[in-house]
Amino acid sequence: MLDKLRDQIAAYLAHHDVCVLSTTGSQGAWAMPVRYRLLPGTFGNHGLEVECLVPRWTDVAYHLEQDPHVLLVVHDYSPSMSPPQVGESEGGLRWLQVQGIARPVAAPDRAGLLPTWTSATTPDTLYLVVRVMPERVDLFDESCGWGARETVEL
Repeated sequence: MLDKLRDQIAAYLAHHDVCVLSTTGSQGAWAMPVRYRLLPGTFGNHGLEVECLVPRWTDVAYHLEQDPHVLLVVHDYSPSMSPPQVGESEGGLRWLQVQGIARPVAAPDRAGLLPTWTSATTPDTLYLVVRVMPERVDLFDESCGWGARETVEL
């Protein structure tokens, strides 16, 4: 059962490439939409680690220096679909929430995060890449009922 849920979560993460990365620091909380990619599974990471591309100008980068605890939220919204309208509850909301620890990646492979980079400025100047090692993952699916969720503790 747990392996099936991990596979479902990994498929969910692989299907998306943008999340909201939230941090907290001495001046409060901060959230920022960022690109991410799911890393291939290796022994010990259960295939649920992601790398996030964080703009260096954001408070998120500053907060990560103070406290590496993060929360990622990946909303299940496909660009080919119309965004839900206020009052529409058909099917319910669906999202993934990852609580974990973020660490800077010393020599990241940016090709998967910036496939069409054309700027003369190097990505290192503009972006910090962090690897998020999940500690807990919750999959919320309100089409199964209000507050329906499945959880994996890692």
